[in-house]
Amino acid sequence: MEYVALYRKYRPKKLDEIYGQKYVVKIVKNSITNNRFMHAYLFSGPRGTGKTTVAKLLAKIVNCFQLNGFDPCDECDSCKLINDRSNPDIIEIDAASNNGVDEIRSIRDSVVLMPSVSKYKVYIIDEVHMLSTSAFNALLKTLEEPPKHVIFILATTEINKVPETIISRCQCYDFKRISVDDIVDCLSNICTKENIDADEDVLKLIASYCNGGMRDSIGLLDKLLSYSNVINKQLFYDVVGLVDNNIISELFVDICNCNTKSVFDSVERLVNHGKSIELITEQLLTYLRSLSVDNSISLSSDDFIKIVNGVSNIFNGLRNSFNQMLFFEIEMFKIIKSISDDSKVKNDTKIISREIILENNEELRNVNKSEEKVLKNEQTFKNRRKDFDIIINNAFALANKDLKSEIVNKWKGFYDYVHNKEFSSLVSYFLDSTVEVVGEKDVIISADYDSIVDNGNRNITKLELLFNLVMGRSYNIVFILTDEWHKLKDKYVSDIKEGKKYNYIEHSFKNNVIIDEKSTGDIPEALKTAQSVFGNDIVEIK
Repeated sequence: MEYVALYRKYRPKKLDEIYGQKYVVKIVKNSITNNRFMHAYLFSGPRGTGKTTVAKLLAKIVNCFQLNGFDPCDECDSCKLINDRSNPDIIEIDAASNNGVDEIRSIRDSVVLMPSVSKYKVYIIDEVHMLSTSAFNALLKTLEEPPKHVIFILATTEINKVPETIISRCQCYDFKRISVDDIVDCLSNICTKENIDADEDVLKLIASYCNGGMRDSIGLLDKLLSYSNVINKQLFYDVVGLVDNNIISELFVDICNCNTKSVFDSVERLVNHGKSIELITEQLLTYLRSLSVDNSISLSSDDFIKIVNGVSNIFNGLRNSFNQMLFFEIEMFKIIKSISDDSKVKNDTKIISREIILENNEELRNVNKSEEKVLKNEQTFKNRRKDFDIIINNAFALANKDLKSEIVNKWKGFYDYVHNKEFSSLVSYFLDSTVEVVGEKDVIISADYDSIVDNGNRNITKLELLFNLVMGRSYNIVFILTDEWHKLKDKYVSDIKEGKKYNYIEHSFKNNVIIDEKSTGDIPEALKTAQSVFGNDIVEIK
C-alpha cells in the first residue's frame, strides 16, 4: 500500500481535532448552531496553522445532509465524495499557479451553475495573495454578490498583499501560530498511534524549531521517522544540522573565559563533523538572545554587548567570506581580546562557569538542576508576583478607555518585529494575547495558554521593554489567563455595584523601562543598551 505522509494521514476530520485555533473553531460552531454561514471567508496566518484544513472542514459541514452536532456524518453522498476528493461542487484552486484573470473569469462564469450533489458550491482559493491585480478586479463583483448556492473561502499567508476591497467583502479569521504545548500534544498522539519511540524533550525541540507550524512539525517528525523508529535529541540535531545546545552553552562559556584555543577547537571539530559554520554562529546568536530574555547573563553588560555585536558581525560577514573558518577565527579573536583587556583591569572579575549559565536556562536546566536553585528561582517569581497584584489593582483603579484604544491601535506595531531574529520570540507573547484593562501606568493582558502566562510573567522585564518601545510610553504589564480575567472582571463589576473603590497603590518596581514622551534630552540607559545591541533599525524610539 502506498505510504501516506503523516500530516495527510492525521489531518483533522472534526472541529474538535483542530489544535491552537480556539476562537476560529468557536465561531464556526456558532455559525452551525445558528445556521448562519457567510458567502465569503478570508483565512490568514502563518503556514501550517490549519487554514486549508478548516476550509475543507467548513465545506464539508455546510454540505452535509445528516450533520451530527458539529461533525459531518461521513455517510451522505456529499461527505463520501468529499472524502474521495471527487465532489464536483468543492473546487480547490491554487492561486500561486492559477493567478491570471482568465482563471478568475472561468470561476465567474461557472458560479451561476447549480451544485451537482451538494447544497453549496464551495470555491477554496489557496494563497489568494498571489492573484494578479486584474484577477482581483475580476473577482470583486462575484465575491460581493455571489449566487445563494456559492461560498468562497480564501486563504493566505500574506494578508498585507490582499487588496482592502477584497478583505472588506469577506469575514476574516486570523489563524495564530500554534503553541509548543499544543504541537507537542499532537505529536505525542501521533507517536502513540504509530508506535514511535520519542520522548517529550525531542518533541519540544521539533515544535520549537518549526515556529508554530503544525504541518511543518508533523513533516519533520515524518522525516526523522524515515531515519529511525526511535527518535532522540541526537537524531534531531543530526538531521536538521543543528548543534546540541549543551555544546553552544559550553562555547559561550569558553568565550566568556577568554579561552581562545578551546573556542577554535570546538568550532573546528563541529565543522569537521559536517556542521555549517554559519548555522553554528546563528545558533550562538539565538542562544545569546535567550540568555538576555531569561535574564541569565552572569557577565557585565559591556562585555555581553561586545560578544553580541561581535557574533552578529561574524554572522553577517560569513556569507561573503572566501575562507569562512579564517574569517570566523579572526573576528572571534577580536571579541575575546576586547573582553580580556577589560578583565585584566578588574581584579575582582569572576570567571563564568557553565553552572551559572545552566541555572536559569530553561532547556538546559534539567542537566544540572538542584533543589536549592529551583527554590531560589521560585521565590524570586513569588516576590515578583506581589508586584503583579499591585499592577492589576492599579490598572482597575485608573482604568482609561482612551488609553486602551490607543494601545489597541498601536498593537499592529508588534508585527514590525515578527520576522526580526532578535525579537520574534517576544512578539509572539503579545500576538497571542489580548489587552483587557489599561490604567495610567498599568496594563492587564490575557492569554488562553498557561505557557504564555507563566513564561511571559517570568520574562516580564524584556517584554515590558518591547511593549513600551511599541507603545511609546512607560507601562507596567502583567499576563493572566483568560479564565482568571473573567473572574477579575466579574469581581470588579460586583465591587463597583456595591460602591467599593479601587485605590491606586504607590510603588517603585525596579524592572521598569521608563520612556518619557516629552523628553528631548538623553535616551534612557536601558534603551541605549538595546540600541547598541540590536541597532537603530530594530529599536525605534518614538
